[in-house]
Amino acid sequence: MKIFLDVGAHHGETVEIALDPRWAFDEVHAFEPASSCRQILRRYRDSRLRVHALALSNRSGRTALFGAGLLGASVFADKRQLDPIGADIEDITLHSTAAWFLTHLSPDDEVYLKLNCEGSECDVLEDLLDAELTSWVRAVYVDFDVRKVPSQAHRQADLEHRLRTAGVNYTTPDDVPGVAAWLERCCARSRPGLSAVRYRLGLHRPLYAWQRSIARAALPPSLFRWAATRFGAMSRLR
Repeated sequence: MKIFLDVGAHHGETVEIALDPRWAFDEVHAFEPASSCRQILRRYRDSRLRVHALALSNRSGRTALFGAGLLGASVFADKRQLDPIGADIEDITLHSTAAWFLTHLSPDDEVYLKLNCEGSECDVLEDLLDAELTSWVRAVYVDFDVRKVPSQAHRQADLEHRLRTAGVNYTTPDDVPGVAAWLERCCARSRPGLSAVRYRLGLHRPLYAWQRSIARAALPPSLFRWAATRFGAMSRLR
C-alpha cells in the first residue's frame, strides 16, 4: 500500500495536502498527542485518514507535552514556545516508532514520512535507525526543530550523519519549502478522477480548515498569526 505518516499533525495542515487524490495514498496516518488538535483532525471526512492519540518516539510510556495545542508543542520543557504564557501541559502517550512500524506496516509498503514534532524527530529517526527500519521508508521530510531545544540541539549533526551513512532519502525545509513541493519531487501522481472533484470542492474539510484558509487569504501574514493565536484553535484562555 501507499501510506503517508504525518508525525506532529497539529490542526491538519499537512493532512490537507496528503489527502489530495493526486498522490493516491491508500492510508494517511496523523499522529497528534494534543487532545485539542485531535478534535479538529477527527472532523476531516475521508475514510483513508487515521488519527492516533499518541506521539511517536524511541520508547513507549507516558510523558508531559509542554504547550499542548500550540504550533510549537514539545515533550522537551526547554523548547522555545511562541506563546508560552498560560500554555497547557498535557499528559500524553509515547509509542516506540519501530514497534509501530512492525505492527502496522510491511517492507512492501510505499511509505512517506513527514516529521514536524518539535525535537522528537530525533527520537523517531534514531529509533528507526537503531531497528534498521529506515529502508521501509521511501522518503522523509523532516523539520529539525531540535535546534530550538537547548538541551537537545547537539543531536542534529550526529543524526544527519547517521541518515546520510544509512542512505536515507531525507529532505528538510531548507532544501524544499513545504510538504506539497516535496511530494511533487518524490511522489508519483495518479489520475484521481471523480475523487478530485470532492477534494477541490473541499467537502472533506472541517469548518475550522475553511475558516483558517479564508482568514489566511484575507489577512496580512502578521495579522493572521496574531488572530490565530488570540482567537483561533491556538488561542489560550488566561
